[in-house]
Amino acid sequence: MARLSSSGAMPQLAIYGLWLLTAASLLALIDALFNYVDAGNGIHGTEGALLVVISTALQLIAALLILFNVLRGGWRILFEVLILLDLIGTVAAAHFLEAPLLVVLTIIGFIGWLLLLVRPPRPVDQVEIAP
Repeated sequence: MARLSSSGAMPQLAIYGLWLLTAASLLALIDALFNYVDAGNGIHGTEGALLVVISTALQLIAALLILFNVLRGGWRILFEVLILLDLIGTVAAAHFLEAPLLVVLTIIGFIGWLLLLVRPPRPVDQVEIAP
């Protein structure tokens, strides 16, 4: 399934976090699309709602790239940081657009992102110190 490139298997908690982030991103995208096209709310068709749709779509793409192990090394770290920035921007925009479900889904995605950061400990080489 998902594996780290150089340090072996990804910890189980990180895999759960990645799945949680991906699922929350997908649900947030669905909710953002609904908010954009539904005429029953005050934000349908606005640029802010469209921005949230685009940002959650990019967040989902980034999460899927990490999930399917397309990104390795520095690219993976870059996309993890970009996901964090996307989560922060999305929760702020969802708050200003008064979309409480989107706020909750983004917070759930942030919890998944935190779990994604779990890394196995690196082996420490034993260094002898001369007296």
